[in-house]
Amino acid sequence: MSSRISPEFERDISFCRVSRNASRSIEQEDLAVRRELLAWASGGARRLLEEGGLEVWYQPILEASSGTVVGVEALARLREADGTIRYPNQFLPQLEVADLMELSQAVLAQALLDLAVLEDRGYPLWVSVNMAPESFSHACVPCLQSILANSGIAPSRITLEILESSDFLGMEESIPVLESLRSRGLHLALDDVGTAYGSLLRLKELPVDKIKLDQGFIRTLETRPQDLHFVGALQDLADGMGVELVVEGVETVDILDAVTAMGANLLQGYAISRPVPLPDLLRFLGEGTPVSRGACGGFLGLYAAQLSEHGTLKKVLRQHPQLVPVLTQVAAEDCSIHAHLHRLGRSDGHRLDRFHRTYHEALSSFIRNGLWSSPAGWIAVDQAQEDLLAAILAEWRISRTETGDDGAC
Repeated sequence: MSSRISPEFERDISFCRVSRNASRSIEQEDLAVRRELLAWASGGARRLLEEGGLEVWYQPILEASSGTVVGVEALARLREADGTIRYPNQFLPQLEVADLMELSQAVLAQALLDLAVLEDRGYPLWVSVNMAPESFSHACVPCLQSILANSGIAPSRITLEILESSDFLGMEESIPVLESLRSRGLHLALDDVGTAYGSLLRLKELPVDKIKLDQGFIRTLETRPQDLHFVGALQDLADGMGVELVVEGVETVDILDAVTAMGANLLQGYAISRPVPLPDLLRFLGEGTPVSRGACGGFLGLYAAQLSEHGTLKKVLRQHPQLVPVLTQVAAEDCSIHAHLHRLGRSDGHRLDRFHRTYHEALSSFIRNGLWSSPAGWIAVDQAQEDLLAAILAEWRISRTETGDDGAC
């Protein structure tokens, strides 16, 4: 009886050895990764701050009315010795209160130095800096004042941001401190508005110059376009308060079109630029703002424009019925939506044109019969509005399928 091992069995043994060695190698790599993560979690952020690993990157803020970048938001990054970039969601949870205050002040100081560089290159921008809530105290005001005095930058070009959800806003000392900072010429912004109902109630009391709409309302607009109502409502609120609204999370050109059509003027997001280091920001500014479309550049912008115009019309009719004779004379051909439809290639006779004309017919009948004072009188007009909006969204989805365009930049 032969005891020779078959070639097939030798191959199986060899494969098992290789598999076992590979498994050991993977386990060793996993162990190394776990050790690295453990080392990072046990003080990596503090170490990088002490070693000078802080970098300040900038995300441009576009003024839609002029099509130019007017400001930037300063954002903290930590760079490892091997070039690995650590982002705020990785390092902020590791930092203690004192570390966060130190980080805020370091970002502000660097941002002011970079603002001077930008001005020397012909870009007199303003900068917005996230501040730890603990930085807004009477004890810290002199420190902030010292940083500003050493920079030579006009305080009016500096906006300090505080989170809407911050516990600081619920403290008795918050308003006097904020008023003290504003008296020195600084601008103040309430960040992530819409995430904390309690402080939204206090918004009328807070001495702020800007409110920043939470990105959660914006990034999902392509799947939930009806949320554009929130943008319009916050824009109306900002206008009524005499403050500026900054819309964050503008990640695609379609969303850019839509929020611009709703009247938002200060926009921030990937559709304009990702956060970049100062040298890349200078190159970006030198190349000009790469925004190819304005309001109503596409169908989502058209949807927003119709939503906005209908809402404005309802307000006017309810609050200023004396303007009814003027509105009666507005025909479908004279409406701005008609011009947008033609520019998008949906001319007279197209299904969108028919829905638009049906809307105006319902509106004309509504006005002629004097139904604007009755909520029930709006039923036919609102139904025509919903039909038109649904048709616009259907056309938008068809056009995206045909072109393979996902709206991203």
